[in-house]
Parts: sequence; C-alpha cells; structure tokens
Amino acid sequence: MNQPTSDVALTTGSGQRAWTTAISTSAAELATEGWDDLVMGHGNHLPPHHLYTASPWLRRYETFGDWDQCYVAARRGGMVAGGLTTHRVDPATATAKLRVHDLFPELAIRHDDPLSMVPSRVVGGLMDGRTGILSRPGQSLVERRALIDRLLHEAECIAMDRGERAVICRCIDGADTLVRSVLRRRGYAEHPGPQHLVLTRPPGGLDGYIGSFSKRYREMIRREMRKLADAQVQITVEALTRELITSVLPLVSQLHAKHEVDVHGDEARNEFEVLRRIFKHDAMAVVARVGDRPVGFVELVLYRGNAWAHQAGFDYEFQGTLPVYFGVLFYGLMDFAEAAGIYRIDYSFGTEHAKVSRGCASRPTVRAIRMMPPAA
Repeated sequence: MNQPTSDVALTTGSGQRAWTTAISTSAAELATEGWDDLVMGHGNHLPPHHLYTASPWLRRYETFGDWDQCYVAARRGGMVAGGLTTHRVDPATATAKLRVHDLFPELAIRHDDPLSMVPSRVVGGLMDGRTGILSRPGQSLVERRALIDRLLHEAECIAMDRGERAVICRCIDGADTLVRSVLRRRGYAEHPGPQHLVLTRPPGGLDGYIGSFSKRYREMIRREMRKLADAQVQITVEALTRELITSVLPLVSQLHAKHEVDVHGDEARNEFEVLRRIFKHDAMAVVARVGDRPVGFVELVLYRGNAWAHQAGFDYEFQGTLPVYFGVLFYGLMDFAEAAGIYRIDYSFGTEHAKVSRGCASRPTVRAIRMMPPAA
C-alpha cells in the first residue's frame, strides 16, 4: 500500500492499540492485504457486504472507466482492521452509470443544473448493494466506532482536496445502526433507499426450499414446476463461458429494452468477459433452455459461501405466462446451492413482491450524503 496518511491511537479498556490509515489506488494490492476478509461482515445480524466492495469487483471497475479510486485501509499489528472504498463520480459517469441526481430526489437540486451534486466522492461501493464501511470482526463497539469515524474522515479529506461537492454513501443496510449513527454525527443526511432482497437458503436443496413454505405456496410452486416441465423447459447451472455469453446476449438485450436500460451489446459482452476473467470458475450462470434455445438466464457469482444474482435476461415472447423467471432465479438453483454449500443468495433490488413471495427477506436501506463546504 501507499505510505500511511496518519497514525491513530484507539483507547480501550485494556489500554491503547495503535493503528494507521493508508490509501491505495490498486485493488490488486488490497487482495494481498486481507481486505476481502472484511467483506464477509459480522455474522448473521447483517448480510455480507456486496461484491461491489470486494477486490475482484473493484478490479472490474478499474478496467471500465476512470473513477479516480482511492481505497482507505486501516492497519493494526500488520493486519487490515477496516476499509472504505471511494470513487469519484463526475458529470459523465453520473449520467451514464450512476444517475446520482436521482438518488436524492428530496434535495433541492436546481432543475436547470441536475448535476449540481457532482463531482462527488461515492464511498462504500459504487452501486446498490449492502455497501458501507468495512471492519474486521472481533473488535469492540468502541473500536469499530472510532475506526468508522476515521475512515469517513479520510474519505472527506480526499473529497475536499479534489474539490468535490459531496460525499455519498449509496446503500447502507437499515439495521447497520453503528454506521448510521457515525454518519449522522458527522453531518450526513439520510434518505430512504431501495429494499434489498436476500434469501437465507433453507437446507435440503429444492425439496427443503419448497418445504419451507406454507401448504398454499408449496402447491403453487409445484404447479409452476410442472408447467415448465410440460413446456420442455430445462434449467441448468453452468460455467459462464464465451459461448454461453454469446447465446444469452439477446435475452439480456430484451430485458434492457423492457426496462429502458441504455446498454449496448458490446458493452454487455465486455462486462461479462471481464467478470469471467476475474472470477474464473466462480462466474456461473443459471440457464433455462428449450432444446438448444436459451429462454431465460441469470448470471451468478459465487464468493466465500455466498452467491450474488447479477445480470439477467429472458425471451419474453416465449415466456408468456410461463414461470421462467421463478424457475431461473429460484427453483433451478436450489439443488446446486445445496451441493456447493451456498448459504445465502443476494438478489439485489427490484421486483420486490415476486422475490419476497419466493422466500427473500426485504431489508430496508438508506442513502447518506454530506455536502462539502465550498473551497475557500
């Protein structure tokens, strides 16, 4: 890592324990420092932080675009104790990637200048997910509070040094009361975020999953599975190969068109390829086919006993009223998850009612923003 920016002493009941903060601009450096051990979080109270804060995904960001990334890490005793990602969002990326001016509709942003919040520094993860400030399990609340406070201070210093207008924490779990209290004390304003959909998978594969529902839902799921079987739909979980990417890109384009997402085919292909190269055998896909023809798809990233459902696509003309969506996102995945030891599946955001109806917990999130004082 780069040279430490400061030395800090944390005072605990057992005395002082010194730690330092340092800034790096390379996710490859983070991976060797134990950064990814922080992403898994603090047990079952909160789900793991999203892949968007893990070093493989940060390398993906470094491949696409100029985000002026600065990763703040706190070290103690030769070990990374906490970390915070920071990325610059400028007018170009704000419109093409993040739509930052849509995150906080309650703010009095001038209609003739919708990008008045940028350039900004987005901390704790660029995209929606359980993002936020990373800290190593085993620290006391006093230590964690001081650590989080210091990491935010460092991020704010970066923003002020670069003349950025705001520091934004995009998506914090509503139950992360420690982080929220530190943010409020530092002058951040909270705004409601989207509902985060997470499934804690019951044991027993598909049978165990179905058995976790009430009788009414068990019967409904079995009816839906019979409909898929009658339509000759077969669902597999397989590696995300180049050949598979080529075959499912039309499905992804259909989903983008339906939801008015402006992503070109070449861009989508490149993102798949980078993900495949970075995550290697942990980049998977759930694919529904009729014969050799793909009719449904979701990209699945495996990481340390968790799975994240990412990009998806469907043949809407074929699908009609068939439950291909549920087959791909849920039913076709459960036996694989059991065999692979996947404990939790992160379904991100959107289609909340559908995902909750199939077992997901809907977790509230908040967004936080602190406007920086104008440069003197």
